[in-house]
Amino acid sequence: MATKAKATTSDARTSKWTVMHTRALLACLAGIFLVGLVVPAPYRLWSWLLTMALLALFGIIAGHGITGEWHGLLIDERNKMSLSRLQMVLWTILVLSAILAVALSNLRLGENNPLAVALPTELWILMGISTTSLVASPLVLSTKKHRAADDYQTAQTFDTIVTNQGVSANLLDTQGQVVVNTDASNARWSDMFRGEEVGNGGQLDLGKIQMFYFTLILVLAYGAALASLFMGSKGPISAFPGLDASMIALLGISQAGYLSNKAIGHS
Repeated sequence: MATKAKATTSDARTSKWTVMHTRALLACLAGIFLVGLVVPAPYRLWSWLLTMALLALFGIIAGHGITGEWHGLLIDERNKMSLSRLQMVLWTILVLSAILAVALSNLRLGENNPLAVALPTELWILMGISTTSLVASPLVLSTKKHRAADDYQTAQTFDTIVTNQGVSANLLDTQGQVVVNTDASNARWSDMFRGEEVGNGGQLDLGKIQMFYFTLILVLAYGAALASLFMGSKGPISAFPGLDASMIALLGISQAGYLSNKAIGHS
């Protein structure tokens, strides 16, 4: 019994999640509903922006509680920063914050069905593309984790990563041909733009750069459309602005190129 109690005490001391994380998350949730119900309809844009900030803060706090890093929300199972995670987080926060802001505002205005907000089909497709990327990326890499890596190529890549990115060499490792970190503290923002194998882990991945550009442009463009909707409407909102099909096609092509490049062996 004494040994068990000692182990439990030791686990509690090393736990990254504390009671402050729980309290902070509850405060974020309370703040979201408070902002939505208190801010008047003419200032609905500010309500949305504050809701978006609180949702982002919620994710940051949760990520820190799990990984011990403030950017932990974007760190994947390889202990690396993930571009597909960034894409999913951006769209989730943007769209969900808008839905929350509209629903709470409609409720405050006395709308009978405050959740009756029509989302355009293109937005559903776009969210589906982001989800596909998040799910497919680990599946593609899993096939390469069972292939043996070349020792010389691995040493060269590790040397390049350590020299150019300033990461800790003793925290680098491989799972088959995939380069991984043994600890989340070694995750870098540059992980989003580098290759993932021992053959290209120290090089810039143009497929990732392209997907980052398209994602950022679409998020900013749709964010501007939502801001225009919030500024121009004083009464209840029943529909979100639409998206041009050509923009969805561009993101789809970029996504296909990103996943195809990930599937091809570079080692």
